Amino acid sequence: MKVSRLVFIAVVSAVVIAITAPLFLSFGLKRFARFFFPTPSLAAYGVDIQQTSVSGVSSGGAMALQMHVAHSSIMRGVGVLAGVAYACTDPLLLVAARVLRGFECMDGAGPFGGPSGAAFSIAKTADAAAVPGAIDDPAVHLPTQKIWLFSGYNDGMVRRAAMDAVALYYAHYVDAGNIFYKTNNRAPHALVTDNYGGPCLGFNSEFINNCSYNMAGHLLRHIYGALNQKNSGSLSGSIAEFDQTEFVKGGLTPASVGFADTGYVYVPDVCRTQACRVHVVFHGCQQYAGLVGGAVYRHSGYNEWADTNRIIVLYPQTDADADFNPKGCWDWWGLDQLLPLNSDFARKTGYQVSAIRSMIDRLAQNFVPIGGSDTFATPQDFSARDSTADSVALAWRANSAAAGFNVYRSSGNSGPFAKINSRLVTGASFGDRQLSPNTAYYYQLTAVNQSGIESAPTSAVTATTAPQPPACDPYFSNNVTHVASLRAYWYGLLFARAVGSNDNLGLNTTTTFSQLMKEGALYYSEGYCS
Repeated sequence: MKVSRLVFIAVVSAVVIAITAPLFLSFGLKRFARFFFPTPSLAAYGVDIQQTSVSGVSSGGAMALQMHVAHSSIMRGVGVLAGVAYACTDPLLLVAARVLRGFECMDGAGPFGGPSGAAFSIAKTADAAAVPGAIDDPAVHLPTQKIWLFSGYNDGMVRRAAMDAVALYYAHYVDAGNIFYKTNNRAPHALVTDNYGGPCLGFNSEFINNCSYNMAGHLLRHIYGALNQKNSGSLSGSIAEFDQTEFVKGGLTPASVGFADTGYVYVPDVCRTQACRVHVVFHGCQQYAGLVGGAVYRHSGYNEWADTNRIIVLYPQTDADADFNPKGCWDWWGLDQLLPLNSDFARKTGYQVSAIRSMIDRLAQNFVPIGGSDTFATPQDFSARDSTADSVALAWRANSAAAGFNVYRSSGNSGPFAKINSRLVTGASFGDRQLSPNTAYYYQLTAVNQSGIESAPTSAVTATTAPQPPACDPYFSNNVTHVASLRAYWYGLLFARAVGSNDNLGLNTTTTFSQLMKEGALYYSEGYCS
């Protein structure tokens, strides 16, 4: 009896091995593990979908922008950090040409940046809007959006002209006061925090740099208005992983559209019982969890603000593909020419855009509106939160009883104050622009109700614009590209040196990267602006 039982176990084991071995070989260790230990599905939390916002850095900045434009009817605002303007790579081109154009979009040179780059993207937006269901109507939904933009003056990868095109693109649709464009931070190409990451001026493998700047807090306040202070201690909520595979439609695998199998979501404890809102964070190239672990979804600074302000933070994830997406970037050029909708990357039908929308829809299931309403009164928590050399960021506590707000400015604390908005400000933030550097300004704010009655003004708050940042002309790339672009030259067969300064840049390979500063005609030096 014992022998028979052992034989039976051996036979069953052999059958199991025979069945599972092909699965193991076909899907790999990770898929094999998922077969027996499936990742949980994304739960429904009843978020208010009309309070959705998005942000991202690098390719994630481009993805945040196209997600924002495609689904503007559910959005409150967007944060774009070192991104490019809408459909800059041109969906009409073949994918190889789009990839090449992508490098020109990031450089922002000539027709690919500034006013001409913005004009191209505006035209592409009009093309998309003319196709029923391709994107939400930009003329209807974009004007009320809050736009927060960031371009570090040491960013040599997505250069200033590229982000200028983004700023001018949004200025075509959005009132100037709804835009704040941070240009005086010394950051290179990275996700910026005030408490985590490598040195601000340096190349870090996680592309998270501690530049003593709370990027997440600033952009969330611009989108939503004054917030409760972030949680600086232990967070109330938790980070959960979820299965991304169910959101990829059309019988495709996540890998075929650039997705990882697993995404992450931070859920404050209060959001398990009360209605919250959702902010979607798109990491940059080479920042996906399969490469940097929890660096972005744990340490980018969003969770601390979300915890005290009823915000769920969704962290969808890409994965690398040796053929089409070796750095795990978000798709802002159309990943694969063989996919039938590859050129729809910036529209609702784009593989990644549609999958992210499905995730948001899942989070919004079972939504129950919060009861109660605000009382019309003088605005609360009015303050100046940030500045550049020519702009000031103002924010206050949102109030649903107000039809809008008026912003008043003076050169002195006692006035006189003059209204600076041409029409009522909606939302709870304002970017005052075209100011002078190193100058103090004073502001008051009033609320206006549905009958046009204006509240008493707030007390005056003061803000001083920053000094003009240094004039930098940075270039970040591998040494082979530097040599091909005549910023560097071959030295001793194996090495590269900067043209002009002769700074030693190391091996002349595609895997050795350098940051150069152009200091004059045919003169480059290695390093950063201070």
